[in-house]
Amino acid sequence: MDKPTEQRVIEILETDPDFYVPIKKLWLMLQAEGLALDLELEEFQAQLEADDRFEIEDLDDSLPGDPEVVAEIERDLEALGFFGGPRVKLASREMTAEDIMAGLLRSLQRMNEALRGAWETRPEGDWETEEELLDALALGQEMEEEIRQMIEERRWETEAPDTEAG
Repeated sequence: MDKPTEQRVIEILETDPDFYVPIKKLWLMLQAEGLALDLELEEFQAQLEADDRFEIEDLDDSLPGDPEVVAEIERDLEALGFFGGPRVKLASREMTAEDIMAGLLRSLQRMNEALRGAWETRPEGDWETEEELLDALALGQEMEEEIRQMIEERRWETEAPDTEAG
């Protein structure tokens, strides 16, 4: 990996709100900026794995089913900004509880947005699908609200004046 690409990777990983960035998303970002054009995705990943400034998290988030259907679903998810596969984090970037909660909230917001999109494009007259989507929407909204409340409570606790001093 050349120096400009390396510097840009570090810059992205220092500032991205998500601590672990999907490697494919990172690679596509670099390609769009005219960097890493000579690197295939697998080679880019191998170079990140070989560099101890980066931590790789490889989740098994593969979808079950017919490979052609799975590939189409993955393309659709990527178009919406949901990337599967291994993720990379800058090893020197420390995560706090607040960072984790904020990341969880962002993920829930994206999930709920995708569920609302699924609701808008649901098949007509398929009551079972509608019921499942409504249940998922309700659960997603509930989870998002609970995380928001936890963040607010934590913020209030850390900002509240010390009333026991004396």
